[in-house]
Amino acid sequence: MLIIKDILLQLLFIIVPVLLYKNVWLDQKKSKQLGIKSWLVILLSSLSVIFCMSFPIYTDSGMRFDLRSIPLIITILYGGYIPGIFTSVVMIGYRIYLGGDGIPVALIAFSVYSILPFFLVKRWYGLSFRKKLALIILMGFIKESVAVMTTAILLFTRNLSLEAIYDRLVPIVNISYLYILTIGATVYLVEFIRESYMIRVQIERSEKLNLISELAASVAHEVRNPLTVVRGFVQLLREETNPKNYEYIKLVLTELDRAEWIISDYLNLAKPQGDVMSRIELTHIVSETTALMSSYAVMNGVEIVTRAEPGLHVIGNPVKLKQALMNLMKNGIEAMTEGGSLHVIVELANSSVVIVIRDEGEGISPEQIRQIGLPFYSTKEKGTGLGLMVTCRIIEAMQGTILFESELGKGTQAIIQLPAVH
Repeated sequence: MLIIKDILLQLLFIIVPVLLYKNVWLDQKKSKQLGIKSWLVILLSSLSVIFCMSFPIYTDSGMRFDLRSIPLIITILYGGYIPGIFTSVVMIGYRIYLGGDGIPVALIAFSVYSILPFFLVKRWYGLSFRKKLALIILMGFIKESVAVMTTAILLFTRNLSLEAIYDRLVPIVNISYLYILTIGATVYLVEFIRESYMIRVQIERSEKLNLISELAASVAHEVRNPLTVVRGFVQLLREETNPKNYEYIKLVLTELDRAEWIISDYLNLAKPQGDVMSRIELTHIVSETTALMSSYAVMNGVEIVTRAEPGLHVIGNPVKLKQALMNLMKNGIEAMTEGGSLHVIVELANSSVVIVIRDEGEGISPEQIRQIGLPFYSTKEKGTGLGLMVTCRIIEAMQGTILFESELGKGTQAIIQLPAVH
């Protein structure tokens, strides 16, 4: 019964920090302080490691084990280099503080099982759930296999009988099974929490999109009709008025055109998604869009650099896809106030077509990236936020995804992934 109590305590020390992270950080939308995520991960993982080492599992033969490496590996893979390094320092420091004869063995074991997680940090989030689960179980199996083999060799060197060696290896093998099962279950729990959080964010975003669609359907037509009348009379006044007032009338028409564009964006949101889909040759669409945006780019001192693989096709509405690309290119051009190059890249990646639109502007913060696509959110003074909102909706209607990456001072890139048609 004592060993069961010890095992349950170890599981508690591993699982509770994961649940605390979910409830304390992911559910707190108002926590916008820089670094709160990393420091919370470091605190929770360090406490988990310390408790696992303080309350080990004792076997009937007097041997003791703990699962301290599980929270460390999980922290490295999901938290990154900095939380992983801090937690490693805490673990090594606390092990030295506890003392004993096994410090060199603990340091050697740490250097063995921490290499692969640090190596996988950059690739981890790009892996599928099945690959993550397979890799973590493989890591656990390799670690425990090395531990069992090392212990067997040490026992053989002590000239013990085979029966004595067997009696000592059995609890180690049983703990190894527990270790592999626990580390696999922990990754499953973390992935479940992350997926639930992302689904909740998508639901909130969809609710906001539905709200703006209903608003657009009820308002856009009523506003557009009087604007059309006003524009017609202003054009008539231009023919009869004093030439000195031409500039004022030109400004009025420009603002009316801008209002017309905004209303068009509203109408695009309000329209049902039952568009006529067809096979689209992306090189042709990108060439047309680049040609349309070239004059606007020249006016802003921007050069458009295009690199597109030929023969790539997707299914969608060509007019709306062109509109989405124009919105992204326009944003990229306007982001480069001092000129630069706008890179448009189209290539095949696995079974998807990837379109990358990258500018050399000032970049935006991670907090601003998270707000992109929400109703009425824009980083521009005169922006409405509807352009990117419409763009995101067009890409989603084509069964694609759009991701924004940015680095302050270096620029921003939009990455569109669409299912390829062969």
